[in-house]
This record gives sequence, C-alpha cells and structure tokens, in this order.
Amino acid sequence: MEFCPKCGGLMLPRRKREELYLVCQSCGYSIKAKKLEGYAAKEVIAEEKKTKVSVFTAPSRSASEEERKQLKEEYYEVFLETMIEEEAEESE
Repeated sequence: MEFCPKCGGLMLPRRKREELYLVCQSCGYSIKAKKLEGYAAKEVIAEEKKTKVSVFTAPSRSASEEERKQLKEEYYEVFLETMIEEEAEESE
C-alpha cells in the first residue's frame, strides 16, 4: 500500500496501456509502479446495493395448459414480491 507524497491520499493501481501506474484518488498524482506483482484493487459492494436476479426456466412444450397457467401465476407472485421489496428499499 502506498500513499501520495503530495496529499497523503491512498494510491491505487491503474493500468494505462500496458503499463501499471499508482494514482492518487484525492489529487490525481500518478507515478509508474516499480513492480508489476503485488498490486490489486478490490471493491466491496454493500449488500443493499447488490442487484438480485431471479432465474426461471420456461415450461416444456409437453406441459399441460393447467401447469403453464400455474407457473405464470407463480412467476407473477414472485415479480410482485420483488417489486414491493424494491419500492420499500427505495423509500428508506
């Protein structure tokens, strides 16, 4: 971990073309990295900012009309629950 000699801010690795530079996030000061190994940037995303994705499989063509109708109703219920959760999160 290295700090900016100008402002003391944290310097993060950034790739410019094929070379690696350390760039200050506060003032923008940059220097060429002395070595290529050992530098990595990691970003942690808060749980509430993550996007939740539901994956559904399409009913097979051999499924009866009643099964298809039931699946549509289940998909719709899940959709409504998701929308309600998202609206609740946005209003907070």
